[in-house]
Amino acid sequence: MNEDNMESKVQIKLQKRNKSIFTLFEIILVIFTLFFLICPTAGTGQAYTIGDIILKTDQLRNLTGADGSGIGVGVISNGAAGLLQAQESGDLPVDVIILMNGKGSEGIAMMEIIHDIAPGAALLYHDFGGGAQNDFIHAIESLIDAGARIIVDDVGFLQVPYFEDGYTAEKINQILEEHPEVIIVTAAGNNAEIHYQAKFSDDGTGFHSFDGMKAIPIAIQPGGMFSVFLQWDDMYGYSVNDYNLYLEENGELIAFSERIQDGNSLPEEKFTYINDGTSLVQAELRVKKENPSDEDKNIELFINAQKDKVFISRQFLVIEDSIIGQATVPKVLSVAAISPESVNVAERYSSQGFVTISYPEMVVRNKPDITGISNVAVSGAGGFPKIFSGTSAAAPHIAGLLALEWSLFPSIPADDLRDILLSTTLELGEPGWDPVFGHGLPDALKIYGKLQEISPDNPLPSSLAEKQIQAIQSIINPPVMLTGFGEITGPVTITSPGTYTLGKDISHFDGSIITIMSSDVIIQGEGRKIEGLSVQFIDDTTIEQNAIIIHSPDSGRLKNVIIKDLLIEGTTNAIIGRQVDQLHIDGCTISYNTIGIGLFDSNNGIIENCLLSGNAYKGLAIKEGSSDNLVKGNTIEKNLYGIDTIGSINTILEDNIIKDNRRKDVYTPKEPETIIPTVIPTGVTPCVDLNFDGICDDPNETPKPTKTPASSSIPYSYSHQISMTTTYSHPTYYPTAHPTCSG
Repeated sequence: MNEDNMESKVQIKLQKRNKSIFTLFEIILVIFTLFFLICPTAGTGQAYTIGDIILKTDQLRNLTGADGSGIGVGVISNGAAGLLQAQESGDLPVDVIILMNGKGSEGIAMMEIIHDIAPGAALLYHDFGGGAQNDFIHAIESLIDAGARIIVDDVGFLQVPYFEDGYTAEKINQILEEHPEVIIVTAAGNNAEIHYQAKFSDDGTGFHSFDGMKAIPIAIQPGGMFSVFLQWDDMYGYSVNDYNLYLEENGELIAFSERIQDGNSLPEEKFTYINDGTSLVQAELRVKKENPSDEDKNIELFINAQKDKVFISRQFLVIEDSIIGQATVPKVLSVAAISPESVNVAERYSSQGFVTISYPEMVVRNKPDITGISNVAVSGAGGFPKIFSGTSAAAPHIAGLLALEWSLFPSIPADDLRDILLSTTLELGEPGWDPVFGHGLPDALKIYGKLQEISPDNPLPSSLAEKQIQAIQSIINPPVMLTGFGEITGPVTITSPGTYTLGKDISHFDGSIITIMSSDVIIQGEGRKIEGLSVQFIDDTTIEQNAIIIHSPDSGRLKNVIIKDLLIEGTTNAIIGRQVDQLHIDGCTISYNTIGIGLFDSNNGIIENCLLSGNAYKGLAIKEGSSDNLVKGNTIEKNLYGIDTIGSINTILEDNIIKDNRRKDVYTPKEPETIIPTVIPTGVTPCVDLNFDGICDDPNETPKPTKTPASSSIPYSYSHQISMTTTYSHPTYYPTAHPTCSG
């Protein structure tokens, strides 16, 4: 690329700005860019980040000839799908090392930014592991073992302690103490507009007063969904104060979370709500202290919602103290985000400090640390958007800059380089550190000048300063397909008859953790647990998460599926069977999901000896013409609705305990006086049920169809996407009819 071409490229980038009046900083930036404009050794390809110019890393390459060679940069995100496409376009080199691939493509976009800034740096990728904290730590350790000196991630964990360092934070602290040659960079998060925090203030009824308001208003369009997470500042795992979480519409409860805190519990509540009706839902999110004698604690909420269908007014939220997880670790560089169009204004979503830690002692941490660039061009490989936004885009800019500087001074310890980075920034907010921008925007030339001046007291030994990248063969993980038999230790798709055993507890964020697409399958749970997790990535949309979903790949019917002795918690749908005959669910504990068990167009099944408790919507739903299913010996309690059999035929209940469910206005049939056969004899036609009340119609009467079966929103296909909320002013329009929910 010659000088004229590069100048033309810069001009094209600048012409895309929407503002006609530049700030003084932008004018100075353009002057510096054109003054120093000599062909930089940037990564080639279809896309190029303008952040390379703003951070002056292009000038540093030109001035020194540095390109990041000798420094390994590890990336952790939701996947490296599209790698070959990015390599063919020249946006990534051919020698990227993939330790574990994953399913998304955000990792590709992050590596493209790093490659633009430090084209000689070795790139390594490891998937984040699905949400389990030990898997995330394993990813970090694997990248270090493979030779990475800089590790950058953009994983937004929502189920971590908010008021103390959890497992991940403690392990990262330990890793950084043991590895003076390693810097960890992370996105500060995109939570500023989905966060609330305050000390509990009783409004006189046991509920929290949100600055004089009884609730946070949330408008959910048809098809919209969101998950909400509440914590309070009891010690994690030792909560003695009991707070609960409720969603109401017109004073009626439509979702809730009422876990019991008894001194050995997590101080948290969470649920997922789906508007599967046809009208707008104008809901109110409320927090209640269960016992008046419980202590008033600091409460913190995050609302992870489908951005185009869920609306939350910013005035009801709190942008401060919205940084959580690994971004709160003192030595981790947490990165806020600005846009090239407005470099002195933080992006609205960019999480802000301070960070309040309550245990083991009260500490207030200065986070974020620094600011990076968002809204930049990437290739779009793997189906990723071609404009990369969020703190997820800002973080790899800092990783690339550090690789460039470190390649010039490889013996500088990580702590020294980190300190110089933070002491040479351009301040964008208040003097010194501030809770919006951290220390400000890096300047690659100032960092280089400072590095030239210092002589480290304890330089890294050559074995660390010249750390070699391990020649590890790339591993592209295919979808896991179990056939015949096997041990289940993570998300799987079962495509052949056989007996399968849950080999360990599984915590994951996949859209479907176990997908059964074959008849004659047995799942032995062995008393182990499947838990659904929520994780944020900028390119994803909110999911309906199934612990187990059973359906045919060709919309046909499956039969003879047995699921035994499982614990399922924290998913949207625990067990869903669609067009399944002779499904047998036995001895399962299904708690704190949105829907416990859902059968749709499924016949002659047996659900027995199960506990369905605390599910935010329905404990058991048997719908869409399902017939002759036996529900026997179960305890169905403390759900929003206990049993919904509207639209089913001949649902048989025997010896169940059905109690303490919060709402009674979904049909729950009475226990039968006599046992009805669960299998319809050959040649016998199922009874007619035109009003869908679950009872055969009297042949001497012509019933009026008072209710129509609603279609289910349970997905057929696999998805694993999650996204952030964009907030708008609260809508001023109102629904014309009360929405109904199906499924």
